[in-house]
Amino acid sequence: MTAKEKAEKLHKKVGTFILSCIGSDEYPLTKAVVPGKHRESLSEIYFCTNTSSKFADEISKNPKSNVYFFSKKIFWYKGCLLKGDMEIVTDMGIKEKYWQSVFKNAYPQKSFTDPDFCVLKFTPTSGRFYSNFKLEDFEF
Repeated sequence: MTAKEKAEKLHKKVGTFILSCIGSDEYPLTKAVVPGKHRESLSEIYFCTNTSSKFADEISKNPKSNVYFFSKKIFWYKGCLLKGDMEIVTDMGIKEKYWQSVFKNAYPQKSFTDPDFCVLKFTPTSGRFYSNFKLEDFEF
């Protein structure tokens, strides 16, 4: 199994993703998010946040970003760092696809049409998979 295939498998299992972007102050801005409703592929990963968030604001200025996810058990650790670009999705079809009913309490319009509901699309260019004290780099 290739490093990319291992990363793909891990991406479908983890419960938290760590997102990082470059802030306007030139320091990293990092946040943890739960995975999106659908996880089809590592080639395009979607996350939900608020349009009014600092993270969305910084992404609108500079798309360069990282996504990190991992799984840790007692004597076993696997992780993957992806490097690429993040963008704010404006396509209402995609926003509807990633909307979840549990979001209703967070948005006044209680719908994917709420202007503060934001979907981020991450498109990786490269990755680094770690498992069993071994690093493996891969490209997209």
